Amino acid sequence: MSAARRALPSLARTGHLARARFAMLRRSGWPIPAVVFLAALSSVIASLAGELLPPFPYAFLALSLGPLVLGLPILSDLVGLLRHDEGLEWVSALPTRPAELTLARTAHLGAWLGALALAWFIPWSGFAPAGLGLGARLALPLLGFLLALGLATALIWAQQVLLARLAGLWVALETLWMVLAVVGILRILGGLPAIAAWSTGAAGLALLPSTWFARALVEGGHWWWTPAALGFPCLLALLRVPASEQAAPTARGGLERWLAPLRWLALRFWVRSDERGPFELVFRGPGREREFALRTYPMIGIPLAFLWLGASGGSEHWRTDVLALLLFTSGVSLPLLLVHLPLTQSPGAAWIQRLAPLGTRSHREGAIKAVFVRWVVPLYVALLAIGLGLGRGADVLRLWAPALLLALLLVRWLYPRCVRDLPLSTAPDELPANLDWAGPVTTLALGLTILAVLANRMLDWGASLALTLFLVALEGWKGRRRSPAGR
Repeated sequence: MSAARRALPSLARTGHLARARFAMLRRSGWPIPAVVFLAALSSVIASLAGELLPPFPYAFLALSLGPLVLGLPILSDLVGLLRHDEGLEWVSALPTRPAELTLARTAHLGAWLGALALAWFIPWSGFAPAGLGLGARLALPLLGFLLALGLATALIWAQQVLLARLAGLWVALETLWMVLAVVGILRILGGLPAIAAWSTGAAGLALLPSTWFARALVEGGHWWWTPAALGFPCLLALLRVPASEQAAPTARGGLERWLAPLRWLALRFWVRSDERGPFELVFRGPGREREFALRTYPMIGIPLAFLWLGASGGSEHWRTDVLALLLFTSGVSLPLLLVHLPLTQSPGAAWIQRLAPLGTRSHREGAIKAVFVRWVVPLYVALLAIGLGLGRGADVLRLWAPALLLALLLVRWLYPRCVRDLPLSTAPDELPANLDWAGPVTTLALGLTILAVLANRMLDWGASLALTLFLVALEGWKGRRRSPAGR
């Protein structure tokens, strides 16, 4: 009896380990920006849906859209906690049992996931229609958390399976999820009157878990067994997730090979000799860092989502507006890319940069030009090709050059505001991500949106050429300007 009792995990030790993890979470930061964003977006959609939808369509929409939106922070931040568990090495050295470590880590992930789920589902409870009783309102966040738990379990195990050998497929999954989330939100906002006619017996809805959970809220009865039957196995599967391991850097990608001629042209005609080292480092390094790719590449899903919307309907004028919006607002994703530029799995090698006989200007200019050549130009070439494929070649060509040069100026303006250290110098768990997304980035997005509308309405071919020449001259002046002492 005593041996069996000793084999059981100690709740006291598990509690100490969980408190240590929460202390590390306070140091590295709770997902406050994600919580605020989810609560604000949820309040807007729920307030609109509560005025138009009866109880079942309302509950179904909340429980269907919730996992789709929650999948974004789960794919980026939650699974990142497993990839880079800063407490794993320390707690593994303590005299504890594996079961205690697993329970503490699961409590850590559960608290993180619960904060996100409550941020999304509590506004839906507050704006629920009158036909949804008090008990159902109180149960909605709980059922939403169970759905989020199932989704997190599936995505965490998918990461464990795919990331070891098929990292590109994992990045593609993140990108596709971003596309579906953006398109889904915009489609739902425009289709609320049609959703109001849905019922529990609607064709195609019976197999969805969100339908089962919505029935549990609206009808009660035996449907209440469904959430428990799904939640318990998901919790067991989450407990069996193996400990995190450091991911190895990725190999040279196909995009880097395709960009070799563009790189040669930049080195030959644009990059100065003292900027070549930082240029080569930023051009080659971050793209081979797996964590950098996992955190930044899925953002391409946002322009892809708007392209999908632009190509799937609307008038010719609407499609032109969408393409203009994409050309001028794609720079909104640059802060996310630049914030992660210092990220690396081998921060100890940063001494090579710190001891290099180069000024601050050389480091900055080389990195800015590498970011433009390595990431901005391929994106705009892809947008140009898609615009030509959609039959909007004249409109895209008219706006493409000014938009591309504006993106270069945006990189110059954003770089000192977003990059906190030298490129490839900071470990993933030490990377500060304190960018004010609700301030300058939102202002930038609104300004670029207004600029896109004005450019599409006012720029003819002559005005576009004049603006292009002006931006080229401005870039040349900024590139030649040096700070004191060559720094």
